[in-house]
Amino acid sequence: MRTILFICWLFASIVHSLPLQQTFMTGEDHGAIWSLCDDPASHTLRGYQNGVSISPDLPRTGDDITVQVHGHLLSAVTSGQVSIQLNLMNMIKINKDLDLCSVLESDVMQSSCPLNAGDVTLNAKAFIPKELPKLPLKGDIKIMDQLGNTVTCIRLDFKLQ
Repeated sequence: MRTILFICWLFASIVHSLPLQQTFMTGEDHGAIWSLCDDPASHTLRGYQNGVSISPDLPRTGDDITVQVHGHLLSAVTSGQVSIQLNLMNMIKINKDLDLCSVLESDVMQSSCPLNAGDVTLNAKAFIPKELPKLPLKGDIKIMDQLGNTVTCIRLDFKLQ
């Protein structure tokens, strides 16, 4: 009887210690105003199914926009770059390359560098100035690591309200 109890306890301990398997996003997964750029299978941050959220659903000038990405980072990120390429109705173009660690440690993300391999949640919150015209906005925000690999890339496509 002790042997059976020990085997049951051992099995329960092993099952309890195994990580929960989560489904990763594919190129087919997207929200109302966003999609993944490039090939998501090539991203080193594999987003979990329903792991990306942007709020509000319809971003407004004069308000904050919040983006959250939850997934599994395949390798540590010690430095890198954030590439922002946005167009307002193809008239106003915003092209910026920013240091990843500076962005992570800024008021926008309030995180730190390096990002360790494993489960990670990235949060960003930014204010959309009232002065921006209420026009269609399209473009990509791409995060690359110290080796130039794509960590993640989100394509935005919506009309500012």
